[in-house]
Amino acid sequence: MAKLFLFAIGGTGSRVVKALTMLMAAGVQIKNTDAIVPIIIDPDTSNGDLTRTIELLKTYKEIREKGASDSSDFFKTMISSLDELGDAGYLSDNFKFDIDGVKEQRFREFIGYSELDKSNKAFASLLFSKANLDADMEVGFKGNPNIGSVVLNKFKDAPFFRKFASSFEEQDRVFIVSSIFGGTGAAGFPLLLKNIRDAAPPIPRHYYLQRARVGAVTVLPYFGVDKANGVTIDSNSFTTKTKAALSYYAHNLTGESIRAVNALYYIGDKVTNDQKGADGANEQKNKAHFVELAAALSIIDFMSMDDNKLQVSDDRKAVSPKYFEFGLGKESMNITFPDLSRQTYDQIAKPLTRLSLFRNFMDHHYEEFAGRKGEAWANHGNNKLTIDELDGRYRSAITLFNRHYAEWLNEMAHSNVSFAALDTEKSGKDFYNLVNGVVNKKSVLKDIFNAAGVDNFLKVLSKSEPPLDHLNSTRKLLALFSDATAVIINKEINL
Repeated sequence: MAKLFLFAIGGTGSRVVKALTMLMAAGVQIKNTDAIVPIIIDPDTSNGDLTRTIELLKTYKEIREKGASDSSDFFKTMISSLDELGDAGYLSDNFKFDIDGVKEQRFREFIGYSELDKSNKAFASLLFSKANLDADMEVGFKGNPNIGSVVLNKFKDAPFFRKFASSFEEQDRVFIVSSIFGGTGAAGFPLLLKNIRDAAPPIPRHYYLQRARVGAVTVLPYFGVDKANGVTIDSNSFTTKTKAALSYYAHNLTGESIRAVNALYYIGDKVTNDQKGADGANEQKNKAHFVELAAALSIIDFMSMDDNKLQVSDDRKAVSPKYFEFGLGKESMNITFPDLSRQTYDQIAKPLTRLSLFRNFMDHHYEEFAGRKGEAWANHGNNKLTIDELDGRYRSAITLFNRHYAEWLNEMAHSNVSFAALDTEKSGKDFYNLVNGVVNKKSVLKDIFNAAGVDNFLKVLSKSEPPLDHLNSTRKLLALFSDATAVIINKEINL
């Protein structure tokens, strides 16, 4: 089974994984893999971005396990936790993993500052300010990659890294998501890559790791931080940090470097979208941004490449490494589907619209119509989709996922540079008018003879239901809405 080990480092890593999860739920295809294995690395365990993403991943897994089938495009890609792989011991039922020695310690305690002699203390004080030494690492590295580079150098000794190594096969791939302007991601990306390319005994399967096909997206500044009381992160330093990191990457992670990635993606935006200032913990809950969606598309692009384009030589150098940037088809501050490049449009416009139709119906209309005896789509056959017959916990999982999905769309729509392609509130006769910037297919005869909006959708559901009754109700639900939304996209919505 070919796997993609997806390392997400820091808050930006979590938000990009969230965007990828939405795309997978919508049915965007991930090629050359049978399963995605997210590995989130963030010392700030109560980070709001992290906790939302983990809840989303668990909900996706639950829906997929009960509802996925060959008859449905929704939730098709498998997500696996690291602990489900192999037999190398129990770690966690989570997607987030820790570095030993970070919790409940300040940085000076981590490096044993009090035990150093006078000359070494003086040297450490040259490298790290008093604020660095006193930093509480339990809420991350607060935009200080010099701290992160010391702490995260323990990657190879962490139980999760051993578990990853023992589960890695020759056909597997690695992708690393990180920001370049913070602390955790900027330090974590080069150190993780170093530990993969330089793997050696006693690291399990080190030969495969040294020659792994590795892709990465490095996210440049795309938001600022409000300077709230007590917040130490200063977005005025983002550009300086980015320049320094890019210079390091150029010499150590690209070209002829032994630690070069096979494909490196760059993305960022003008810093016009300020987030609420927070040093970490549950206060760090940044609003979703289109840049994170675009960064998630880099993962899909990397996985679409054939193995022969991602080769690594016997001396562990990436052969003909590739570099990419993201661009729109048309520059816009209010991005809709027509503003995307043709490739991006073809990848996401129809899948996201179909998922939005499913979500809008389940949130606005399911309870209204599923209880009506005249609705064939809900009452026909042995495996009914009525409120009483459909698994309550499964419905709750879908409701929770839909809440995350609507929140994600709405947050992106209200950024300064917004992605406002879909309207989460369309219902009733406006049910098909959810795609902003696109005029629906209309004709006089259609207006006269056909039901409008949700009434038409109910007819399509009932017509699509009979061939799917061999599926149990949870799988039938996803398959039915996958089929019906595909019909609507082709006949009613001009995509």
